[in-house]
Amino acid sequence: MKARVQSWFLFLRLPLLALLLSACAAPVLMMSPQGQVMWALLKPLVGLDPNTVNLWEQPMFKSRMSFLLGDRYEPAMRLLRTANQLQQEGPLFFIVSRSPIPEIAEGAGLVWNADTNQMAAMLAKGEVAEVFAEYVKETVVATGTEAAAAATAKVLPPTWPAAMQPWLAAAAEVKQMSDPAMPR
Repeated sequence: MKARVQSWFLFLRLPLLALLLSACAAPVLMMSPQGQVMWALLKPLVGLDPNTVNLWEQPMFKSRMSFLLGDRYEPAMRLLRTANQLQQEGPLFFIVSRSPIPEIAEGAGLVWNADTNQMAAMLAKGEVAEVFAEYVKETVVATGTEAAAAATAKVLPPTWPAAMQPWLAAAAEVKQMSDPAMPR
């Protein structure tokens, strides 16, 4: 009986191991091909200085950044080059500037969301937070009585890491104080 249990356990060991490994790889496999390339580029660089690993000059990264920021690309990059570490917070990979450049802004941040493959940037100057984000749609499939509206799409706003939340909060607070229509 004991030998039978051991052989049964050995028989289950391989499928169990395969199941566990597939659960680890599932998030990466569900990404778009472009998202998989960004993941492969950014994941090994977490904790490293983006300037020393030449992140800013990677063609895929640079093209998305220049398209996203347009004429604000150079000022944003001057700020982002003061950052010393690529960080990760859940699915968010982000870089936050360390030193303000008063004529440009007090801070800049760049975020790539692995879940949505959305890149977003923020420039914070005083009471204003300029947000630049790629347009991403989420498809919601309807069920049951809503079958006539088989799929609807909604635009996803960018998700920001905790390090950049104070810039948004300050901008929202100023907007609320200056807008009489906003509830207080």
